[in-house]
Amino acid sequence: MRHCTVRAGSLIGAAGAIVLLVGGGSAVASAGAHTSVTGPEVVSGEVHGKAAIASTTHIPLTLAGVVATTDRGFVLGNGSSNTHTLATAAGNLTVRGTSKQYVTQSMNAKTCRFSYIARQQFTFVPSLSTGKFAGATGPGAYQVHFAAYAPRYTSGKHKGQCNTSSNVTPLPGGAVASFLAAGVITVG
Repeated sequence: MRHCTVRAGSLIGAAGAIVLLVGGGSAVASAGAHTSVTGPEVVSGEVHGKAAIASTTHIPLTLAGVVATTDRGFVLGNGSSNTHTLATAAGNLTVRGTSKQYVTQSMNAKTCRFSYIARQQFTFVPSLSTGKFAGATGPGAYQVHFAAYAPRYTSGKHKGQCNTSSNVTPLPGGAVASFLAAGVITVG
């Protein structure tokens, strides 16, 4: 299994593509005492192996763009709410889904590799964002990806087939959980 290494350049390229999909923006500063800044904000992180298949998968995130900071609290599969908050070192950044969440799943019966991808557009929520993110507005989109290998049955009539029952833990080798979001944010 080949692991992909995410580099800053590829994140910026991915963010640019997402920003084009959800609406462009440019840096803006208003005249007067109150100055706002508009630009891209990219949130990304991934974990591999045992960390990806843990009963509670935590993905450390890096935020880059208008506000550069980190978040240690993103939990894969955390609830069914349409509003999510990242508690970062620079303040809380809250988003609310504005479209239906699209989910795709796939399974390769020969290799037992399965994957799950969820995508959704969102908007920053100004009343719930704090610190350097206070008053944050603008559109964005995210993608959550999980992939792993299912174990094979070792005996019985299904011997050698992929065991995808809900009580079976995926194999850690080749497991990956990732998060990527990008938006055009206005703060200040």
